[in-house]
Amino acid sequence: MEHNIPWNCIVNYLKGHVKPHEQATVNNWLEEDKSHSIIFSEIEHVYSLTSSVPRFFYPDEEKAWEEIKRQLNKKDKSNKFCSKWAKVAAIFLLAFVSGGIGHYFLSQNSEPIEPPLQVEYVAPLGSRSFLKMPDGSKIWLNAGTTIIYQTTFGSFNRDVKLTGEAFFEIAKNQAIPFVVQTSEINITALGTQFNVKAYADEKTIETTLIKGSVKLESTKFKLAEEVILTGTEKAVYTKQSKEIDRIWNNKTVKEHETAKPTPELKIITSIEPDPIISWKDERWIINNEKLVSLSKKLERRYAVNIIFDNELLKEYSFGGTLEDETLEQVLDAICSSSPIKYVIEGKSVYIMSDKQKLGKFKHLLMR
Repeated sequence: MEHNIPWNCIVNYLKGHVKPHEQATVNNWLEEDKSHSIIFSEIEHVYSLTSSVPRFFYPDEEKAWEEIKRQLNKKDKSNKFCSKWAKVAAIFLLAFVSGGIGHYFLSQNSEPIEPPLQVEYVAPLGSRSFLKMPDGSKIWLNAGTTIIYQTTFGSFNRDVKLTGEAFFEIAKNQAIPFVVQTSEINITALGTQFNVKAYADEKTIETTLIKGSVKLESTKFKLAEEVILTGTEKAVYTKQSKEIDRIWNNKTVKEHETAKPTPELKIITSIEPDPIISWKDERWIINNEKLVSLSKKLERRYAVNIIFDNELLKEYSFGGTLEDETLEQVLDAICSSSPIKYVIEGKSVYIMSDKQKLGKFKHLLMR
């Protein structure tokens, strides 16, 4: 079977200086046949073992044997001793070829392999960013978010490391799954849209599916069952328990009764996704959210530090739609629906009780 391997493109790709048209050639070749991804893995394996650039690949024994015989015919036939041992060596070489590595080196010249480089994108506090990946996938980065991937992205794997929050719109490639790696959860997707919130300073990692399906795997422990989100579902991973809960119409159903010394995973069905993913759009939808969590979002969005003079104030909630407002406009809107006032000093925002309005809003406290 002829695989028409694009050697030059693959070599340049592994050495870290592939051109856009060469990367497109490699990606197209990978999508032609599922076996190509296996061949790719074997090529990478030999690279890692030998630091050499293979010149040819023979996926079947017959073709490898024909090439071996052709090479042997070039030897001096008058030297029977050498010819005999050359044939013995050829047998061992054929065993090597058919034993799973599947590579035959015609050239003894080797070239050093440069390790793939690491690419890092950062959306700093106070800003949001958009990133289009080499495979055509689109990623929106929320404030305080970092995405890391290797220059070999799109050929051997489509793995990205995420710290923060991002919305993903994934280009389809059945041969190479797209994997989002967080501190404790990996999310695998094929042609789908989803949001992942995985800030290092928060106790939860949240995955919200918008379209398609995703599979979740913990890097800390083995789940009792395969976790796949479909439809509009949300998975909330809390770094404190092994229990898996499934919530139907706001009613929790225990699926596994266990102790909770380690992380837990909850799956929420039939969610309203707009408030969760609206952070990336001009219209930011806030759905009756407590100030304790909303203040964290405001800190990242406007690069400020919010300080409450009373812990009870964090229990008030706010809901509404904001359209690219300034920090002052957002705080004014919150103050209009809560008995609070604020003072801004540089990058610090002080939230205080407004005693004149306290009695009027006391009944709105969420306990």
